[in-house]
Amino acid sequence: MSYKIGYFFNYPQDLAQINECLGCSLAPYLGDTEDWFDRFLSMEFSFGKIEGFENEGELDFENFRYEINFRTAVGAAGARPIQLPAIATVVYALYRWLGITGILVFDLGILIARYEERDIEDWGKGLYDVVSDSPFVGFSAHLRLLEQRMPDSWRMYIDR
Repeated sequence: MSYKIGYFFNYPQDLAQINECLGCSLAPYLGDTEDWFDRFLSMEFSFGKIEGFENEGELDFENFRYEINFRTAVGAAGARPIQLPAIATVVYALYRWLGITGILVFDLGILIARYEERDIEDWGKGLYDVVSDSPFVGFSAHLRLLEQRMPDSWRMYIDR
């Protein structure tokens, strides 16, 4: 069993820019050009096209083409505290460099955040989370809001 936090989004341009933006080496897994893989701080880091996902409540998977995610084994408690900050960093980098917005989802069942670009007072255009009704302008403050959406079984691993 594992925990997965995924970011679902659309991007119409060259997917190699994802690696450039994130400074990583995601590469086709076992030759499958639709499924890229790498390791990051002991977590599985995957990126690829999504197919076969159906909308469920506020999770509108059918509106997105790609998912990038971090997965950790249930027993890998040491990796879990960095899983949420790592994916939040990916979300912010993809927005800042490529203008990407999307939804952040825990284990394909809990909507953690829904990002869109908005005009933010005293900031200008920026990344805005409509789930928490707050801008993503301060990393620590935004991370605390994301943590509140995580299930209790996961939250006990968050460093305080």
